[in-house]
Parts: sequence; C-alpha cells; structure tokens
Amino acid sequence: MRVLLVTFVMLAASLGWTGSAQAAPKVQTKTIAFGKLKPQRMDMYAAPSAKKKRPAILLIHGGYWWGGDKGHWKAIARDLAGRGYLVFATNYRLSQQAVWPAQSDDVGAAVTYLHKNAKKLGVNQRRIIAMGTSAGGQLASILAVRGTGSSRVRAVVALSPVNSPLEGYEAGGRDGADTYTRKLRQAVVKLLGCAPVFQDPDCWPLLTDATPEEHVTQGDAPALIIHSAKEFVGVEQSTTLRSEMRAAGVPVTLRRLPGALHGGEILKNKKNYTQVLKWIAKWAK
Repeated sequence: MRVLLVTFVMLAASLGWTGSAQAAPKVQTKTIAFGKLKPQRMDMYAAPSAKKKRPAILLIHGGYWWGGDKGHWKAIARDLAGRGYLVFATNYRLSQQAVWPAQSDDVGAAVTYLHKNAKKLGVNQRRIIAMGTSAGGQLASILAVRGTGSSRVRAVVALSPVNSPLEGYEAGGRDGADTYTRKLRQAVVKLLGCAPVFQDPDCWPLLTDATPEEHVTQGDAPALIIHSAKEFVGVEQSTTLRSEMRAAGVPVTLRRLPGALHGGEILKNKKNYTQVLKWIAKWAK
C-alpha cells in the first residue's frame, strides 16, 4: 500500500495536483496474454467496484514502433483505474520483430480479447476506449477507422499520432530535419520493411494500409487528436484525417497546443489531462 501511495503522490506532483494521498484507491494489477506470442501481453489495472461492468480503456505505448513498453503507462493507468475504469496497457510486436500490419493486428487482437472475455473481466463491451501516444497514437487512430465487430472501440484519444507515415518519412529527409524527425523517417522504413518512395508497387500498399485517413467510413469511432505546435510530429499529421472524418460524419476534435510536448508528456499538464478525462468520460457514459 505504501508503494501505491508513493506512486500516486509522484503522479499527482507531475500533473500539478494537490490533495492528500490517503484518497488513493487500492489498484490491483495482473498481466494477461491475449495471444500466443510473447509481445501479445497487456497489464490490467482495476480498483474494487460494485459495478458488474465498467468502461475499459486500452492504452497503447509509443516508441517509433520499434521501442517502448506497456509499463510506461503505469502511473496514468493507476490513476484511470482509481477513477473507476478498467484499464489495459498493451504491448504489441515491435518493428524489429515483425513489420506492418503486425502492430495493427496485435492491438486489434487485444480489443477482441476484451470483447470475448468481457463478462469475466467485467468490461462493458460498448464502452471500450483506446488511447495511444505517438506511434501508439497512430495505432489508436487505426482502431478508430478500421475496428469492426469484435475489434471495435467506442472512441479514441490519439496524442501526437503519426497519422501520416508518408509525411513522417518525407520530413525526415528534408534539409534541417532534427534528430527526432530523422529518426521517425528511419522508423517508418522499419515499420513497413521498405522505403515508401512514390508509387512503389510493393511498399505503397503497406503505406496506404498504415495510414488512417485511407480507411475512414461513416460510423467510425469518434476521435480526440492532440498535437503540440512545436513538436516533431506536427498537427499536419492529422489534418487530412480530420477532414475525412468530418466528411463522413464522424465526430472528431483536433487540438493544437502551444509548446513542444510530445505524446505522453501532454498528459503531464493538468489542463490537458483534464480535457482528455472529459473526452473519455463523455464517450464512456
């Protein structure tokens, strides 16, 4: 219990919260296998509740698709669980283990697992929300526009999502590109297993498949998309996706924040975190 309270205090401090840590709920955790492969694992966070079914939040980590881990969500996952959600932080196959669409297949399989085991887990199948950062934000966006049936989510939050891998690839090759942008260019090549040069007959279909705006249809999941003005994954990554979703009648909010916070860093700002919580609560009702 002492470790939990310390974790809560650290999270509260990082988000600018005040108040007694004695209010921290007891959150239980366990790791679940949703597939046979080693990366196909997710951590479940749950606080005691009398409710038989609760909204679920699937957290998808970033890391250029070649790094990162579900453990990076630990503090946020505990806080969300303390607010009454069932929280699942998932891993997926990284690009050095398998190229696209393995990553999309894995997060889709995680959602399918939640649907098929909803009764056992206490999940409200109609209230599964995905939230991802950076590369994980792109995967959350893919869930929004491609999820159907047992892989469907109710809504998504995408923080600094790489929603246009082509833009990421091209930006990294421009004069003056910074280290992060050049690294993103390399990450796109590793993700696809090829360089997305114009109309490459082998690579272009993979690029199209990994681009959320290419899959928008009426009835897709609503999305909250957030970028910072000066970060390396700029708002231009998501403007076409917003246009396509609006044209299809899908609720979408695209926010451009001041500063250069990227991915999960956005949630360290109390105002930003509060806005995200309100969006989640709206679609979790």
